[in-house]
Amino acid sequence: MSSHDYWTGRCHLSAVSPTARRWEADTDEAMVTVVVRAESEADMRAQLQQALDGEGLNLIRLDAVQTLLQRFRREGMSKTLTDLAEALSPRTPVAFGEMLPLLPESTTPTEEPAPPAPPVRYDEIAWADLFTPASPPLWAVVDGVNCRDVMQRLAGAEVQSACLYATTDAATRAIAPWLVRLEPDSEIRHWLAGLPQDQHWGILLQSHATLKQLCSHLRKFTMLWTPANDQAPVYFRFYDPRVALDMAQALAQWKLAAFMAPLETLIVGLTPLMAVPDKANLRDAPHFAATSQEVQGRLLRLALNDTSTERDRDTLSPGRSFVIDQTEFARFGVLQKTRAQRKLARELTETYAVTPLADLLAAVEASDRLGAVYGLVSKKQVKTLAKCCLELGDSFPQHYPEAREILEHPRMAGWRKRDLLEAWLPRGRVRRKLLAPYRDGAQEDNFRPIADKETP
Repeated sequence: MSSHDYWTGRCHLSAVSPTARRWEADTDEAMVTVVVRAESEADMRAQLQQALDGEGLNLIRLDAVQTLLQRFRREGMSKTLTDLAEALSPRTPVAFGEMLPLLPESTTPTEEPAPPAPPVRYDEIAWADLFTPASPPLWAVVDGVNCRDVMQRLAGAEVQSACLYATTDAATRAIAPWLVRLEPDSEIRHWLAGLPQDQHWGILLQSHATLKQLCSHLRKFTMLWTPANDQAPVYFRFYDPRVALDMAQALAQWKLAAFMAPLETLIVGLTPLMAVPDKANLRDAPHFAATSQEVQGRLLRLALNDTSTERDRDTLSPGRSFVIDQTEFARFGVLQKTRAQRKLARELTETYAVTPLADLLAAVEASDRLGAVYGLVSKKQVKTLAKCCLELGDSFPQHYPEAREILEHPRMAGWRKRDLLEAWLPRGRVRRKLLAPYRDGAQEDNFRPIADKETP
């Protein structure tokens, strides 16, 4: 007995004659998505060609060929494709979606088009601005991990709330994310506004959806499939403000639109280590060494631009759970690395208080590169390399034979190299001071310690 599967692809078509057009525009070419019940890709192409011949249509190009299962795994469920698949039968093995005409390009001179607006707008906002008469209802998703008393607080409050984990286990619910409606003068609202923002307690949402609708929607995003493991999903902490801001920069536009479907805006409390995009509309962006008091009360509101809000909520809604591809996974990794570098640079300010912040960050970035070369990748190992870069210059392995011998040892573990570098660093300082009078100006500039540079 033959085994059939459902295949999908994107077709570029042309009509043999005007009567064969299945679209209203006066043009002979169109694009359409097709679903075919077939035993293989070759069988799919054969059945598609037969169906097109019967309709008086020519196939110019067929691309994005894959099974529906492959498509859903990569991009989530699509109601449109599911409906087409359900319409198929042994007698009707081919189903076409809406045929979209391809209009010829106008030859009339036109003005140079304006550059497209970025998919996301980032604007600074204050708590008081979230409760204007025209503002949508305000919700919070509070992280039970970073805010351990949220469940106890909600139990004694008269507010709309729901746990985003579908479990009855009390221990799990205590560390789960909680969705709660915020009123202007409610105790919960004032409690959240008073929490330190660098506690990363959660995010704010503006939405006209009901509690049930929001809870059902957000639960789809609590688990995430990544290229790192295609056997099981991982927890996706989109309610951590750092992750939420990364998500807006890392996800494909249609996936961000899927997440934002019932939301007007998403709001995060600013913290010093956040990877805030350069295009954010801030009065002054907080630097990584800022204190928690300097950013307290400053909120960043994220909203999709008008061109991004024209989204099909059915076709963009994920199925089993959210899926990201390799490109998005890499973007998340870059943003996470940026935060880690800023955190380490912040820690170094305690020891190198007079060193310019830009030099601290440059030393951390240089130590990351050196660590990749010499196999020192843990936080402690990179921190030791950063200290060497700050005091001896980021090319110190070239000028200090003992350090180079440690770093280039072929059989030494990273932790051992780090211990030896820490023990050697005082001798390196002495060597630098002894050799300083004998260096000419050019040599001095080549590996002058970052920590010795003057503040511009």
